[in-house]
Amino acid sequence: MTTSHGMRVDGIRSEHDGRLAIHMLGIPRTIGPYSWQVVDNQGRHFVAELRSTRPNG
Repeated sequence: MTTSHGMRVDGIRSEHDGRLAIHMLGIPRTIGPYSWQVVDNQGRHFVAELRSTRPNG
């Protein structure tokens, strides 16, 4: 998972776990299949995105 303010979280094992992690960052609003606009508990807005790091094939 990466965010527009530079935070990166590695080691998320599944898409489900990644989605749970994004909900823990704040209040998310879906903007794409793997992207969310998030508002944290201090009112800051940022984008969080899930990306696969596994090689295809």
